[in-house]
Amino acid sequence: MKNVLDFGAKGDGATKDTAAIQKALDSGGIVHVPAGTYICGTLYLRSNGGLDLAPGAVILGSPDPADYCAVDAFPQNHASKGDNTSGGHLIVAVNQHHVSLSGYGRIDGNRRAFYEVPIAKMKIKWRPAQMIYFCECRDVKIENIEMFNAPYWTCLMHGCENLQVHGVKILNDYHTVNGDGLDIDCCCKVTVSDCLIDCGDDCITLRGAEKNLLKPRPCELVTVSNCVLRTSCNAIRVGVGSGIVRNCSVSNCIIHGSRNAITICSKYSSDTGTLIEDISFDNIRIDSRKAVVVTINTASAQGPAIQPIRRIRFSRLFGTCTAANVLKAENHGEISDVSFSDCALLFRYDPETPSCMSSAIPEHVTYAPEQPFYAEKIDGLRLFNCRWDYDDPSGNWENGIMTVDCTDFRCEYCALEKQNF
Repeated sequence: MKNVLDFGAKGDGATKDTAAIQKALDSGGIVHVPAGTYICGTLYLRSNGGLDLAPGAVILGSPDPADYCAVDAFPQNHASKGDNTSGGHLIVAVNQHHVSLSGYGRIDGNRRAFYEVPIAKMKIKWRPAQMIYFCECRDVKIENIEMFNAPYWTCLMHGCENLQVHGVKILNDYHTVNGDGLDIDCCCKVTVSDCLIDCGDDCITLRGAEKNLLKPRPCELVTVSNCVLRTSCNAIRVGVGSGIVRNCSVSNCIIHGSRNAITICSKYSSDTGTLIEDISFDNIRIDSRKAVVVTINTASAQGPAIQPIRRIRFSRLFGTCTAANVLKAENHGEISDVSFSDCALLFRYDPETPSCMSSAIPEHVTYAPEQPFYAEKIDGLRLFNCRWDYDDPSGNWENGIMTVDCTDFRCEYCALEKQNF
């Protein structure tokens, strides 16, 4: 294994080590980074190689914009102008194979060099884009690395195949603007396991944004298991783009201190939306404001929703929440075949949430009393052996479940206490 010190890297926290570490990477094979702080701009990983960070080793993002790749560095790259990002990245692998990031060291995006928190997005003058970006790669392993202080999304995997993410720790300040954890976009055959993610935006996303890929593909055959997640936004989010997300599983996870535990939404913008089908969630421990939101369209999305959401399974969801769980389509046929089985949720009264319903869904809902579970225009909704409990039954919860214009609805062996069918 090659050592970056042999290629001239200093690791003293003052010298820029980009050129030395890149020279080591270009020489091929796995490159070892011993303890120390290495200030770097963009580093490109190569096939049959990667970085191995020793405990105490820190790759620290350079504060100088000139040290990062340009937006046109490779065809798939782009900058999100709405998010005030440059298109630059700290670590990049494009069209590579058998690439790894491993060891017990840290990759630090140096967010404080670009803005402090909390801050409004429009006040950010410049920042890099995704801190770590794997694009159209295959056979990638990311193991045991710590990822801290990303200025934007932490790690984007886009159009990749055969990915293993194991034992990763991600920490971004709770107020980091767009501070996602792991974004799995149009990837196939992915395992994410035993990760600790605490961040300022979505912890883990399954996306279908295929527009910038040279070879568009569905996001499919993804498993997420044994993870602990906390966020100011969505712990698990499914959707985004105009592609496909299908055949994925999330299991044995703990979600705590979060706004939404699980959010599934086909359409976020003027795109046609993402086809979402055959997704399962099992054995999830939840402490969040909302446990589940499934909606075809956000209030801000323009144009008609086209892509449906179907065959979604929730089983063994346990925990507490303080705002309504919502399943809402705009038209019949958009959301179908959704089931909840063996779930037990405690609904707490939160005086800081004056309207549990209005905080959960867009304003155009046809009827919105206070209830823990609301479904509208869902075709084929099943609840089996579910239990809702309330810390204050005389409080602001009016109904155990409310369905509005749903078809083929069944509720069996459930103890919801307050019901209005």
